[in-house]
Amino acid sequence: MAEQAGFERNVGLFMAVMIGIGAMMGPGVFALPSEVAGSVGPLGIIAYLLMGGLTLFTALSYSELGAAIPIAGGGYSFVSRTLPDPVAFLTGWFFWIGNTLACSLYAVIFALTIENYFFSELSVVLVVVATTVVFTASNYRGQAEALQVITVMNIVELIILIGVGVLGVLQVEPANLEPFAPMGLGPLLPTMAFIYISYVGFDLITVAAEEIIEPAKNIPRAILITLGVGVGIYILLLYVMMGAVNYTELAQTGTPFIFIADVLFGTWGRWAGVLATIMASLSAFSVTLGASARVLFALGRDGYVPDVLARLHPTHNTPHIALFVCAGIVALLGASGIVRLLASASSFGYLIAIGVVNYAVIALHQKMPALRRPFKIALYPTVPILGMIACWFFVPLLEVQSLLLGSGLTAVGGALYLIQPSNRPDFSGLPAAIHRLNLLVQAYWRPDMNVLIIGGGNQGSNIADRLLKQDEFRMVFRSSEYQITFIEQDEARCEELEHRYNVPIFQGDGTKQEILEQVEPRKMDVAIAATNSDERNAIVALQARRMGIDRVIAIARDPDYVSLMEDSGITCISAPYATSAMVENYLDRPEVADLFEIESGVASLIDLEVPDGGTVIERKIQDIDIPEQCVVAAIIREDKFVVPRGQTEVCGGDHIVLVGPSDAVQTAHDIFSAQTETELST
Repeated sequence: MAEQAGFERNVGLFMAVMIGIGAMMGPGVFALPSEVAGSVGPLGIIAYLLMGGLTLFTALSYSELGAAIPIAGGGYSFVSRTLPDPVAFLTGWFFWIGNTLACSLYAVIFALTIENYFFSELSVVLVVVATTVVFTASNYRGQAEALQVITVMNIVELIILIGVGVLGVLQVEPANLEPFAPMGLGPLLPTMAFIYISYVGFDLITVAAEEIIEPAKNIPRAILITLGVGVGIYILLLYVMMGAVNYTELAQTGTPFIFIADVLFGTWGRWAGVLATIMASLSAFSVTLGASARVLFALGRDGYVPDVLARLHPTHNTPHIALFVCAGIVALLGASGIVRLLASASSFGYLIAIGVVNYAVIALHQKMPALRRPFKIALYPTVPILGMIACWFFVPLLEVQSLLLGSGLTAVGGALYLIQPSNRPDFSGLPAAIHRLNLLVQAYWRPDMNVLIIGGGNQGSNIADRLLKQDEFRMVFRSSEYQITFIEQDEARCEELEHRYNVPIFQGDGTKQEILEQVEPRKMDVAIAATNSDERNAIVALQARRMGIDRVIAIARDPDYVSLMEDSGITCISAPYATSAMVENYLDRPEVADLFEIESGVASLIDLEVPDGGTVIERKIQDIDIPEQCVVAAIIREDKFVVPRGQTEVCGGDHIVLVGPSDAVQTAHDIFSAQTETELST
């Protein structure tokens, strides 16, 4: 099964639910009930219930979007496919604000628990920093490995939560629930805005979409299961907390769940509460830290922030640089130790961003009606409209301090956006040294290439398999990572592609302009016409070219079509048995790929530069021990093409073009790249 380049799909339904539960069961139970009790008293039960109901609209929107566009970045990625670039960036940045501040909040909850129940003299700042270091190391090695630890913590946490809730119902004193609204109804809406952070765990499921197995099925299921379990546990525990003691007592503690467990069950209850709080805060911290890094990775991958943040670790396939940046900011913000500010400012980011995501559902239906939607919202467009209202209505009700903090972080994001070359045309006017440094960085990091394949039959599938295949050889010699989008007319074939590739799939006739418009051609780096018909491929290629896609490749066997398309600036590949290999070589090495016609689909083509002091310099090709199956197809010397012959001598700085099976080509590459011991010692 071919997979999208970069992440590995190794997260099933259960693990996906654990991502959501790990993020949701944090402050909503273990920290915020004290603040809620002080704000609205027992009416807080209704606040949690109403907010859970309103969040269902957003959960349904996420389910449709996550199943149709299963790519990393969550809500940001959905918006980037449907709305203008500045809106997409701001949405991703608001998600990053929400995730990062929430992560800091979880670290503070853990630190306060350690300080109150274990080491009263221990600094909260020290605990926050140590926690950040440990879980940064865990996420650095991969999401699946981190989830194994998170799953254990979540199971322990859920057992304790449900146990305390079920047993605690028997000890609720009705008198403690009177008056039910001691402060009146006025504080209800601000309190609902304040606790919104408690319900955003399902968003993090879609952030890890490129790591979830069968996302079309598992993402909607995981989202709805997470929300249902979360709302049920919240209402049960809020009822027990408000009914076991007077709300004024609950408002005085910083660790409400532990306090209630101690009141109800004594010493064993207290330590069970401590254990659950530790498990919840750490699992939420780990999940949210990983999500924050992946959102920053997605922003970097799309060119909105410095692309150094879009680098994946060569061994662990994790966004390690983005992870380190997020960890540093989490530790800095967490050092404040202020629960209410962090929770409210986090809600600021989430409310704005998730409101935009709800609107993205409507934009998706309007701009991309042919996009496959394995999960469809009932009562469209009522549900996403209600989701928008349910988010943006609460933003002005947040505390002033959180609005100021959120606005400051938004300004930082705006500055990062404006310094990017693609976002600010006069970037090249910066001092020459800075501009050269920017070019060097861009050359070092391998960019993402958005590839549109029109035709999901054998031809298109073979090309996708080739482009998405990851092995050591390709990771070394590739110039790009590939993000695939399909257009396919046949419904049964669409279903096969959906199951096989887990990428966006548009169902419709790829020769039609209205279908090509839906995939947003301006965001596609290359289009490949790969149907089984030369006639259709010609029409598709010409349409794609006319709609602004700079690089267009068409598969054709008839010489008449080949000349027609080449006259229009379209790259035409006509070798019937080598199509997928030639497409890959053309994309990776466009400057030399058109020099050769490869006669076998197992061939690979690469070029390399012979280093000064190389062991092959001044040696004849016939005297170099090149594998039998590999040939030197060309030498490019000082921008001139040299036909290689047995008597041709190799010079330093030569670009050698090798053709052959991958293993043989790699062996030959090592031979031509080798340097003398003298050169190595210097």
